[in-house]
Amino acid sequence: MTPRPFPTAPSGGNAARPRALPSQPLSLFLLALSFLLTAMLLLPHAATARKTAPASIPPAANATDSSPASTGAPLRVFILDQPPWSYLHEGQPYGAAVDVARAALHRLGRTAEFVVTPFNRGISLVRQGKLDAALAVYRTPEREQFLHYTTVPLYGEDVILMVHPDDRHLADDTSGTSRDAVLYGEKPVALALGYNYGPTLDAIIARQGLIRTSSYYSLQEGVQAVLRREAAAVPGTEPTLRALLHRLAPGSAPMLLRPPYDYVSVYMAFAPTEANALLAADFDATLGRMRASGEYARILAKADRILHAHQGQ
Repeated sequence: MTPRPFPTAPSGGNAARPRALPSQPLSLFLLALSFLLTAMLLLPHAATARKTAPASIPPAANATDSSPASTGAPLRVFILDQPPWSYLHEGQPYGAAVDVARAALHRLGRTAEFVVTPFNRGISLVRQGKLDAALAVYRTPEREQFLHYTTVPLYGEDVILMVHPDDRHLADDTSGTSRDAVLYGEKPVALALGYNYGPTLDAIIARQGLIRTSSYYSLQEGVQAVLRREAAAVPGTEPTLRALLHRLAPGSAPMLLRPPYDYVSVYMAFAPTEANALLAADFDATLGRMRASGEYARILAKADRILHAHQGQ
């Protein structure tokens, strides 16, 4: 394709005359003046930007335990009021599981702050990352979706039913007949909200209408319901039920219905971060060595002596 020629100006007296251009020195002067005025206008903005620029960038709100901003920070651990494993005395955390966890974390160069909350609230806070870990939690497939469980259990115990201290005749039967008569009876069984009681009882509880139940915020409230005769029985583990009964009704002998339903293990469970997955593995290795060396057994024995001293006050 051939380029089109530029049109030529028409000839004749009516043709427009071209306007004269300024001389070259005047053009250079005007150009320099324009640059100078622009620079003067921009200088105040540059100075303001320098004054308001932050000295440093703050750490991200979602910094993990492995980030420099939070390395060495105490782990915030949710615990239940569940003696002898975890409880508060004069506002301070005590218990065998508390002491074991504290010792294992100390070996890993970490410290912990223990917070007592109702179960459902504590699990929710750990899931949201507002707390770092949960102490002594039963493992379920649902919770494994959002918690990093340890593999070595903190402890394991039998799950049994406790009835009113005056129901001595029921405790004499160890065949399970009296136990099941209470479980499937007219009076409700006191359950702590969010708790799991092992595969056998969990399956029975999950069947709507199979047994009568009443729910409470804590295991202690369930024991109180039994003492008031509002509930027929409360499920739990023997050391915890004994300790709570001693707290609420000193001198009363617990009436425990056997055989147990299940043997359950409980674990440390961490919030779902990559750093916590590594911490859970390190915690496992440390707890395993503590069990092998006898340190675990010594911690439990000392915690038991402390609990008895607290109960004697």
